[in-house]
Amino acid sequence: MARKKGAAENKSSSEVSRNFIDRGDYIEVVPPLGTIRMIQKGSAETPMNWHDAMEYAKNLKLGGFTDWHIPTIEELKTIYKIQKICGIDRSDEFWFWSSSTSSEDSNTASCIGFFKGENGKNNKIKSYGDIRCVR
Repeated sequence: MARKKGAAENKSSSEVSRNFIDRGDYIEVVPPLGTIRMIQKGSAETPMNWHDAMEYAKNLKLGGFTDWHIPTIEELKTIYKIQKICGIDRSDEFWFWSSSTSSEDSNTASCIGFFKGENGKNNKIKSYGDIRCVR
């Protein structure tokens, strides 16, 4: 007896990519993935520390929206998993900041290295990383 395929297994990559609409500076996610409705395609022009990244997100305006934020570590993990099918593949890039402060040390924040998908924690002031905002 053949195993019945689930909905996710039946979707081809082109069908899956239809869930992501390129809006120029950002990707719209339809339907939203958890709390993620939109993902910034690019990032800030230069890497920055966590505090500057938070300020960057606070001042970001894309597509007429001003409520962009640095993703939580869980949102950032989701972005890493879908980066190639939604059109934001930058696997050779720097670490990306999350808004999640480390539970062990309030001077560090969780981040992900998109070059290998490694989870890490970097010093909020001394370390520099890239930023990809969500809303």
